[in-house]
Amino acid sequence: MSGTNSATSANDVCGALTRRSFLKAAGATAGAVGLAGAAGMTSTSGWLKPAQAHAAEEEKTVYTLHQFMCTGRCSLKCTVREGRLAKVEPNDTVEPYYRHCCMKGISEIQHVYSDDRLQQPMKRTGERGSNEFVAITWDEALEIVGEELQKAWGKYGHETVYVSSSNEPRFGQLAALLGAATGVEPGIDRGTGNGSAPAINGDVFGGGTNESRDWVNTKTLIIAGTNLLESSMMQANAFLDAKEAGCDIIVLDPHFSTTAGKANQWVPIKPGTDAAFYLGMITYIVENKLYDEDYMRLHTTFPLLVDETTGVLLRSDASDAASFMVWDSARGAAVSHTEAGATTALEGTFTVNGASCITLLDLLKKNQKQYSTAWAEGTCGVDQATIEEIARKYATAGPAYLAMGQGGSDKYSNPDIIGHAGMVLTALTGNIGKPGAGYGHCIGGAGWGVDIPAWPLPDEFTSPELPVRADRFPIQQNDVHVIISLGNTFQQYWANSHAITDWINGLDFILHIGMYYEDSVRFADVVLPVCSKFEDTVEHSIVRSDYNHVNLQTKCIDPLFESKPDFDVMRLIAQSVGLEQHLPENAEDMVRWQIENSDDLKEQGITLEALMENHGSIKMAGTDEPRRAFTDLEFDTPTGKMEIYYEDVLSTGQAWPNWEENNEVYDGNPLMEKYPLQFTQTRTRFSNHSHFKAATWLQQLRGTYVELNPVDMESRGLSDGDVIEGFNDRGSFKCPVFANEAVRPGTARTLEAGWSKHMVEGNTQNVTNDHINPRDEFLPTGAPIPFNDTLIEVKKA
Repeated sequence: MSGTNSATSANDVCGALTRRSFLKAAGATAGAVGLAGAAGMTSTSGWLKPAQAHAAEEEKTVYTLHQFMCTGRCSLKCTVREGRLAKVEPNDTVEPYYRHCCMKGISEIQHVYSDDRLQQPMKRTGERGSNEFVAITWDEALEIVGEELQKAWGKYGHETVYVSSSNEPRFGQLAALLGAATGVEPGIDRGTGNGSAPAINGDVFGGGTNESRDWVNTKTLIIAGTNLLESSMMQANAFLDAKEAGCDIIVLDPHFSTTAGKANQWVPIKPGTDAAFYLGMITYIVENKLYDEDYMRLHTTFPLLVDETTGVLLRSDASDAASFMVWDSARGAAVSHTEAGATTALEGTFTVNGASCITLLDLLKKNQKQYSTAWAEGTCGVDQATIEEIARKYATAGPAYLAMGQGGSDKYSNPDIIGHAGMVLTALTGNIGKPGAGYGHCIGGAGWGVDIPAWPLPDEFTSPELPVRADRFPIQQNDVHVIISLGNTFQQYWANSHAITDWINGLDFILHIGMYYEDSVRFADVVLPVCSKFEDTVEHSIVRSDYNHVNLQTKCIDPLFESKPDFDVMRLIAQSVGLEQHLPENAEDMVRWQIENSDDLKEQGITLEALMENHGSIKMAGTDEPRRAFTDLEFDTPTGKMEIYYEDVLSTGQAWPNWEENNEVYDGNPLMEKYPLQFTQTRTRFSNHSHFKAATWLQQLRGTYVELNPVDMESRGLSDGDVIEGFNDRGSFKCPVFANEAVRPGTARTLEAGWSKHMVEGNTQNVTNDHINPRDEFLPTGAPIPFNDTLIEVKKA
């Protein structure tokens, strides 16, 4: 089986990466007004030139940080030649371990000078979605924006404006200043965190409790739900260092991914069944008493007493929700959990106030009887012996780390069960708070950070909480009438794109702020072009805490065309409604204020001048050792312990993690007779979400197409390069198809969030599942959008 993650023959369709094709693409004519290649405007071919020898005085070197959406947290060294960004490479002044830059960073040259750049403000002239715009001036655009905001405020109220934000744009004060609701939409990247966060009052994104550098101390590393070496390439050194140190790396993935190919063991699990695998592990550990009794007794809620009949925890005071009780074997009585010690019972049946009670550990054992390792094999497709072997390693072989990532198994209907099961495993074995032992993804390294304050606004400027989550706007009654879209939010945060059309057409006003002509642009009434983080009107506009470092953004070049930096656009919007006085005059003033008002930076003696002198990057003091959370084994929960029983959701059947079929992708679903392929959009080294789709170099290496296993290609009479239609009852799309043995039979795989312009027809979001789990209201951030819990069929177009 091939270890590659894409079909090599795809270059026949996507184009070979050559100097000639690059230069030709750079001068291509774009098809809409306001684009970098549009007729009558400056094309990128005027900026990109063939390489020549240049005198040293014509060059300058600038040290800056990479953009936010890329999670590599890289510090960069940029060569600027004749006012043009000419080369991007790693910052050569930081320690070698942190000296890296992937293809996304290197290709920023073409990304900055992309033909997909928005050149100047635009106003819609046709119907929404028609892509009919006319170029206008900034003054004209801002006048419209100010008028529309004032109109909405007067007619509906400030809270009816919503700022929909992706991770890349930096408009931190805009929503509060406008009195608008906002959020990086909660339907994405928080699936497993919904289940793990309550146990430790942790990160709803499921962030790692230990830094990835700590994996050298890990004996068993289980990576699931993420193709780490693709989506978090900058953690490859931590992965390979751990493997060299003797760590047994096990990857759960339906496909033979890049990460699986470098691991010690690949476990080809059925899509969307990770929870069944972990439930099987839990059963094996409890049945064989492989758990850590001392840890469980002192640092978890396993000893708490629970009514055997109702599942309700015993309390000494009905008015105190945290007055839980345990059984003290030495005294032969129920006592407050705060008195728990070495004589606290972990097992047993007791009578308290006339009620029959057992410990949570005994309740877990009763619940797990339905989840034997044989059952797990039948559900997740992994043989029983493998499940048991991995469970034994995890529990007994030394420090273990359960790295559940983003972009895979978290994009089904019920991934909170995965996160909850992961917390139960962690609590049973004590794999937290010590070298090499932890839980959660390590995107961005999960290293040390410092607190950098945001620019303060007067108290009257706040963002309201809306009763309806943003991705539900199209289907639930709400009072939002204006959307300010920062980045490609309409494509990135809404599934089943046909279903949102009526809602979009019913909005009073849509303002799109972005750098590229991405899918969301076509819905806008007004478009404002922002520039890249390499372009600026001041020398420094961003300071950021990045993977054990404090990094400073430094201007490389002037803004291209009529684009403006994020801060400048935010201030202009504020000015359009008379609120600019609440923001600093420029971004550099804000950066200086942030640095001077950060207690953490003061403590470390980090100033703006020091950052400038140190090539834009200073390693934080005390970060030689990897970050490890909860080393004191104290958790910010009502009991101060790991609270692994979720009594507050007892009515949903998920007080313990219990198996629940996916909404669409499950064995025996009658819909599979019509749509037999599970459709997955995976993360990749070529992009982050929909970002970097405008980099032609990356598109030439890995374009937009679907991959099928050769077995599924043959049964459908398909050959490499054929254009296929992927479809279900929600919609369809057309694009090329290629065979790849690394893809699991019965699945169709593509890269996440491909732009419509790179498809033959339609978009992959036309078919994705927008189901809402009925347990939605009980989850910390609500149910995730189940993009991968989708069934389709494909046929030759």
